[in-house]
Amino acid sequence: MTIPSDLSKIILPFIEQFHSKTIIVAGETAISLSKELHDTRSHTLTTPFSLEQLTDLPTMDLAIISELTETLSKELATQWLCTLRNRHATHIVVISESNPPRQQGLELTDFLAMGFKRQGTHDNTHVFSYAIESYQSKRDWLTPRFWANPENYNKYRW
Repeated sequence: MTIPSDLSKIILPFIEQFHSKTIIVAGETAISLSKELHDTRSHTLTTPFSLEQLTDLPTMDLAIISELTETLSKELATQWLCTLRNRHATHIVVISESNPPRQQGLELTDFLAMGFKRQGTHDNTHVFSYAIESYQSKRDWLTPRFWANPENYNKYRW
């Protein structure tokens, strides 16, 4: 399987951005992408996907996953991705078909609920990414300046 150049243009900048030392690769498309990169740092997970694959997996810098949403049910795919996100990888790239059966595949809202962002689309394929650094943006209101109002101490009686 070869990866279209438009799809690799979406994925490669994200991979290069983090200068990952260790990579988890799972799925045919992800494996062919790592072969195109001539990457020897990768740890390959074979299909079919199962939660048992993740039990002895060490923590890695980046995970590139494909064919997950097409092979697992929605519940199992969500559990698999959340386990990977919470325990084993700080950065994740998921390559997902946009037209899987409705009852099986994850939708855009499911990816957004797990903290993923859509990086781009090519034909029937979506690329989602997760980075722990950009998971939650810093809020301006969450500072002492807006909470205590120290300038009003001993001026007003509440």
